[in-house]
Amino acid sequence: MKTDILIIGGGPAGVTCAVTARKNYPKKRVVLIRKQKKAVIPCAIPYIFCRLNSIDENLLPDKILEDNQIKVLIGEAVDISVKDKKVKLKSGKRIEYEKLILATGSEPILIPIKGIEKQGVFLVKKDYEYLKKLRKAVLFAKNIVIIGGGFIGVEFAEEISNFKDKKISIIEKAEHCLSFNFDDEFIKIVEKKLKEKGVKIYLKKSVEEIGGAKAVEYVKLDDKEKIPADLVILSIGARPNTKLAEKAGIRIEEKGTILVDEYLRTNIKDIFAVGDCAQTKHFLTGENVSVMLASVACSEARIAVSNLYKIKALRENKGTLGAFSTCVAGLGLGVAGLTEKMAEIGKYNYIIGTAEVPDHHPGSLPETKSISVKLIFLKGGEKYLLGGEIMGPEKIGEMVNIIALAVQQGLSAFDFQNFQISTHPLLTSSPIAYPLIAAAQDAIKKMDA
Repeated sequence: MKTDILIIGGGPAGVTCAVTARKNYPKKRVVLIRKQKKAVIPCAIPYIFCRLNSIDENLLPDKILEDNQIKVLIGEAVDISVKDKKVKLKSGKRIEYEKLILATGSEPILIPIKGIEKQGVFLVKKDYEYLKKLRKAVLFAKNIVIIGGGFIGVEFAEEISNFKDKKISIIEKAEHCLSFNFDDEFIKIVEKKLKEKGVKIYLKKSVEEIGGAKAVEYVKLDDKEKIPADLVILSIGARPNTKLAEKAGIRIEEKGTILVDEYLRTNIKDIFAVGDCAQTKHFLTGENVSVMLASVACSEARIAVSNLYKIKALRENKGTLGAFSTCVAGLGLGVAGLTEKMAEIGKYNYIIGTAEVPDHHPGSLPETKSISVKLIFLKGGEKYLLGGEIMGPEKIGEMVNIIALAVQQGLSAFDFQNFQISTHPLLTSSPIAYPLIAAAQDAIKKMDA
């Protein structure tokens, strides 16, 4: 079998590559290889228990691939022959390509815990059949322990806490949940929300053993405390899936991802890599960072495809900001760029602007909630935005994207004063005190002090 563009991986990165390829190169043949017959939406996996009624409600639809005349092959790629530009599948089938894009994603990290092999211990896998088993197990479980208090762990806990008959515990090694993504004043409110929903949080604790006969019965912490458990979910991160690339002689960088340049090219001619498996550099610091987000993967996919046949200088990957968002018990949180913690570690000379305003105007309107913003600007010189955090109702999700764009464009605190906005009493804060503008003005006031 021959094709012009071959994509290995059927997640958000792979699908975006395929659709973008069809738009950019309408006459090229495009083939996508994926392992599973049904592909799930990774970001919505935490919501398969209550908000969604089945795993089938969380599928990446094949219609977009069909509509764009993308040929999908179900199978596992096991070998890349760089010399004759062929990929071999586990079935024995071989596909000859002109351009190859690796979007092989990531896999859950396993840590050496005694008893980890017991029945009732689950990982967070992007696998349709596996998730069906996990969902069924959660519905029947009474005592659920989640190891890891990052985004996935927190979102799992919040979702499952909607069942009133379950006891849920989070075990986190760091001082707080989400401590690598937000500053403490934001995190503490998230933890308070979780506790209000009945979630017990164990901070600065490690798991010594998952105990029981054949199945899980308890989790023993490093201080010897035992937590009853009939289900354990491991949510401690993921590692890039690079085995196929390594086998083919594609260079891997020191953090374990596929080494790529600013156009997402690997060291092998005509082979590109995007998404969780590929190297990511921070937009501001230039350091290698581990940011595994669908939004980043899709951005990289568009850049890579744009440069498949001809390098376009305007389509280069300038790095990731690390723009994150989540929602816990109706509280939306988002961050883009550097937090104050990161700015301190990087020894930036920074200044902070904050604001807290109602999301409607007047604030006496029904269902009015508060929006809190924290913006971090470089002090002196251009005073450009390094990053920002925001907390409030679900609508703040798009405001995080404004912060991300402002960092990318190098906007200063003074640029925000000229920020022209649309407002409406039922949809936004007041034009007199729009959250992002108010926080920037707070920073300007401190600069002049």
